[in-house]
Amino acid sequence: MKYFLILSTILLSSCGPDTFINHEMKAEKIGACTSDAVPVKMTGNINGERYEFQYCLDEGFDGKNYTIERSGDSLLVKFPAGTKKTVLYKLTLDVDAKPAYHHIKLGEQTLEIAPTDKF
Repeated sequence: MKYFLILSTILLSSCGPDTFINHEMKAEKIGACTSDAVPVKMTGNINGERYEFQYCLDEGFDGKNYTIERSGDSLLVKFPAGTKKTVLYKLTLDVDAKPAYHHIKLGEQTLEIAPTDKF
């Protein structure tokens, strides 16, 4: 009985409220920058959400020099400030975060995320 209580305590404490943000981005050059707004395509599954969108960034952007920060129930995706010639990129961003977030800011565009139950 003593070992059962110790094991139960260890298992229950390991299920604590951990927080994380896992993310990965793929970038593909697609042409010259335009001012046309392109809607963000979002798909979600049990592994997180995928965002596909176009964004003007420095010509040498490699999909690695960006940051994601949590601010309340929002995720803020920040790209480096443009100092060189900019080109249009097709960006694919995969995000898995706990606890759930309800807004994501991609550069200057803020999106509201519908809550999904993750198993």
